[in-house]
Amino acid sequence: PGRDSVGLRVPDHPGALALLAAAGPLAVTSANRSGESPARDDAAARVMFGTRVAAYLPGSGADTEPSTVVDFTGAKPRVLRSGPVAWEEG
Repeated sequence: PGRDSVGLRVPDHPGALALLAAAGPLAVTSANRSGESPARDDAAARVMFGTRVAAYLPGSGADTEPSTVVDFTGAKPRVLRSGPVAWEEG
């Protein structure tokens, strides 16, 4: 909020990658309500969101911590949230 930028995510899930390859980029959010813990799999997301979500990707799950978030809008990249990708790997 309050930024003139967007966040991009590339999932590490074969089904999600296949969906992106077939459909192209998708505008989606994390599977949680603001301020709440994320749903860790598609079953938990169904409980959290029910019929308010049109489709769920079966077998999807968050086996790792939330995504690493890096801000590339300034002169130097800046880690906003540490996650499974170490700064040294980028």
